[in-house]
Amino acid sequence: MEIIKINLARMTNEVHVQFHESILTLLERIAPQALGAETLFELYRPAFNNEVEALLIIRKSELTAKISEQDRTRDAIFRGLSDTVKGLRNHFDPEVRNDANILWNVFLHYGNITKKTLDAQTAATNDMLRELKKTELIQAIENLKLSEWVEKLDEENQKFHQMMMQRYNEPVGQTQFRMKTARIETDRYYRAIMAHIDNLALTAKNDPALNDIVTEINAIIRRFKNILAQQFGKKLKIES
Repeated sequence: MEIIKINLARMTNEVHVQFHESILTLLERIAPQALGAETLFELYRPAFNNEVEALLIIRKSELTAKISEQDRTRDAIFRGLSDTVKGLRNHFDPEVRNDANILWNVFLHYGNITKKTLDAQTAATNDMLRELKKTELIQAIENLKLSEWVEKLDEENQKFHQMMMQRYNEPVGQTQFRMKTARIETDRYYRAIMAHIDNLALTAKNDPALNDIVTEINAIIRRFKNILAQQFGKKLKIES
């Protein structure tokens, strides 16, 4: 029995902290010294505490709250435009349906942008807007009277970008970089401990105690894989 893998890099800061807190709670309960992992654990816990401290600073930022609100505004405009184009594909006028289908192909190409990370969403929205401003698509947008929607999405996306740039230039922005470093450190010691447990399980095959530990760890990992699957709107592929 092996510990299953999980993509830690795809987790939001909050989910990342929750995941490691769950793993640390389990390790503390079974006692790291019982696994011969006390040295690694003594590095894992402080790295995690540093990450928690960085997250608390980010949460307290007034600008962070404004960014979250602006992201919700941007998401609402994107969904409104997307839903409008999708609905017009069923219009009774065949010319309207044709224009809507032309635009819908662009939305299909970029997918649900709102599911992306914040910076990735900004970049994808910019790319999509550049696509929509091409000569062959401008006419379809004008025919469907969607110019205001496109302009509004552009406006809200630029507002979001400016807020993010402001945050990067302020102390809380520096904390974002500290958070990235803390996450890398936390993940490093987590992986080292998991590799250590895997090696123990491989050496002591069919050890009931070790099998129980791996089973509990995998239960936590599967729970968070489900959270990631829901976050990205994908079906979870359970690993054996």
